[in-house]
Amino acid sequence: MKTNETYLLSYIRGTLTSSEMKECDLLMESSPEFATRVNQIRKAYHLLDNLEAQKNIEAEVAWQKLSRKIRFDSTKKIIWNVTRTAAAILLPLFLLQQYVIQPLLDNSPQEIITLHSAPGIVTNVVLPDGSEVWLNSQSEISYPLKFTGKERTVQLMGEAYFKVVSDKKNRFNVITPEKTVVSAYGTEFNVNAYKEDLQHTITLAKGNIDVSLDNFSEKQTLKPGQKAIVDPLTKTLNVSVADTYVETSWKDGKMVFRRESIQTIAEKLARKFGVIIQVQGNVSSDYQFTATFTDESLEDILELLKLSSSIDYSITSQKKLPNDTFSQRTVILICK
Repeated sequence: MKTNETYLLSYIRGTLTSSEMKECDLLMESSPEFATRVNQIRKAYHLLDNLEAQKNIEAEVAWQKLSRKIRFDSTKKIIWNVTRTAAAILLPLFLLQQYVIQPLLDNSPQEIITLHSAPGIVTNVVLPDGSEVWLNSQSEISYPLKFTGKERTVQLMGEAYFKVVSDKKNRFNVITPEKTVVSAYGTEFNVNAYKEDLQHTITLAKGNIDVSLDNFSEKQTLKPGQKAIVDPLTKTLNVSVADTYVETSWKDGKMVFRRESIQTIAEKLARKFGVIIQVQGNVSSDYQFTATFTDESLEDILELLKLSSSIDYSITSQKKLPNDTFSQRTVILICK
């Protein structure tokens, strides 16, 4: 049997015939000397193969590849550690905000803003949700610094025109002095609800609104061009056709009268100019006026009424009061 190095190398590579491979296998078991020699040659063969493989490796490319992997693994570990630490810090804070702080803020008393419009002034204000309000002379509106919850609610005394920002999830409510509720999600409407008036009027310009009495015994849904007339004393609610131009022109600085009685005109002039007007003499339903006033003064309007009908007037001067303020002027309209 051949036992030279070439033959043994063929045995190690497994390139001998099957019978020769079996003979070598038996000899490996029976001859320690043969086994030792084969193992020495196998070790040298593997070392030679490794050397040849190392010669084919481009060291610079291999090092760059290894460096990129090291940097990637290091960065990934840093990011994971930072993320885990941030989560451990932020999660308790989020839970505290969501379930402890926010409910306390929602239930805490809200700061209320009250805005009053002086005589002869139309005041424009933007509410926290972006809704726009025009506040008529001697009117007052109250609203929270920030709307919370599912409803946006304001309190109104007097007259205001509302242009409500649409929000299908949060209803917008206007509550009058007699607890009439005007409710909408996004629309334009006018509310005339001076506390001293015997009737309050809600006029719809665009969209839809619901009008409810304070005891919710009656509720009406208005369409554009309709108005609800509320009697606070009898707790009744009636819907009729409205002249939206007449009802809402005040926000553009106009006073529009369509066959109005002298008493109605006197009430509107008194509010606009902050005076006291008394109607005396032969007051009858025959005194009805149709007119549009824009930038006329009180004296101009009174003079026009005098020229167009059998009406005379007088105006008292203001008096200085003990507290260094001045009394209101008093106008007396005399119907002849």
